Amino acid sequence: MASRRVRKRMYAVSKEGIGIIAGTMSYSRRGAIEHFTPLGNWQQYKREGYRTVMAKVEIIHRTVQ
Repeated sequence: MASRRVRKRMYAVSKEGIGIIAGTMSYSRRGAIEHFTPLGNWQQYKREGYRTVMAKVEIIHRTVQ
């Protein structure tokens, strides 16, 4: 049986394109920002170089033999 793959588009917060900040994955840009800054103040982080980026997530289900 072939493995089933699920591809999803999610958003995350990244600093200057270096890497995705863990814990910020969300299905919307607003959700990613809210995970990153629960108290608000996104404009301050944006001035420091943080941006929302699209992350493509691929889930591969495999059967154990």
